[in-house]
Amino acid sequence: MKTNIIQSITGGLVVIVAFLFAGMLLFKDVVPYLNGWKRITTIVVLVLYASYRFSRIYKDFKTNKQQNERI
Repeated sequence: MKTNIIQSITGGLVVIVAFLFAGMLLFKDVVPYLNGWKRITTIVVLVLYASYRFSRIYKDFKTNKQQNERI
């Protein structure tokens, strides 16, 4: 049970960091060698990965809630 909580917390931090970095890349020139299609691809990959991790965290919380209701 405690490992699920730790995995959810670290997953949540990964989601936050990925969205923050994608936002920084979108609005500022943080990494100067990322220009054009490389920048857009990096932003898309970060947003898709953060969305995937968020969906897994949501599914885990939903599963835990259903298991707790049965007990």
